[in-house]
Amino acid sequence: MKKLLLSILISFTGASISAQSLVVEEMDTVLEVNSTMAADYGFHIKVKNITSSSVDIKVARAWSSPNCAFDSAYFCWDYCYDNVTDTSIGSVSIASNAVSNDFSGHVYSPNSSATCTDSTRYVFFIDEGKNTSDTLSVWVYISAGPTMGTVQVQVEEAKLYPNPAKNYFTIESYKSGTLVVYNTVGTKVMQRPVYPGKNAVPTQGLSNGVYLYSLNGKDFKRLVINK
Repeated sequence: MKKLLLSILISFTGASISAQSLVVEEMDTVLEVNSTMAADYGFHIKVKNITSSSVDIKVARAWSSPNCAFDSAYFCWDYCYDNVTDTSIGSVSIASNAVSNDFSGHVYSPNSSATCTDSTRYVFFIDEGKNTSDTLSVWVYISAGPTMGTVQVQVEEAKLYPNPAKNYFTIESYKSGTLVVYNTVGTKVMQRPVYPGKNAVPTQGLSNGVYLYSLNGKDFKRLVINK
């Protein structure tokens, strides 16, 4: 039986300051995993191409921690691959601003009554020599027990670094938003859009000191400028 969506952990990797080509459009609802029943549980990840051209995408199982008494590592993309194959052989073409729902991950639970946890990381990348500066990385956390467990999906909060900042800071976000910065007396000193991926923000016009920033207009965090 499927429950409500919990969370997805998405991380972006890369050395250059640029927008990412891929984002997670949607994840499947949480699955109940009962380790007293032999069954195959599946979940889906929908990937969107946010660039202006078509891209060919491969997927790799970059990390798997097989601590549980079940196989939590096989996946389907262009084909379905067993737990000894780490990278898809073929690619899936995604048109500009289109969404692919070809990916499915799978958990096989034997009749063991085990209580355990597992984690697997899947990396989606453009099929051009595995461009490590433009990848979409999704962590899946799995827990199982004699009654039920979950496949957990979480979206990582946006990151701001370095903090303290000098000439600029970077905001790493999985979605679009608006950065608003206030000084300690509540005056708005900066407002600018934020896009999915890495955003370089110059500190020009901000004096040394402590500020508060928000990306959603509700949750405020501390920002220090020290040039």
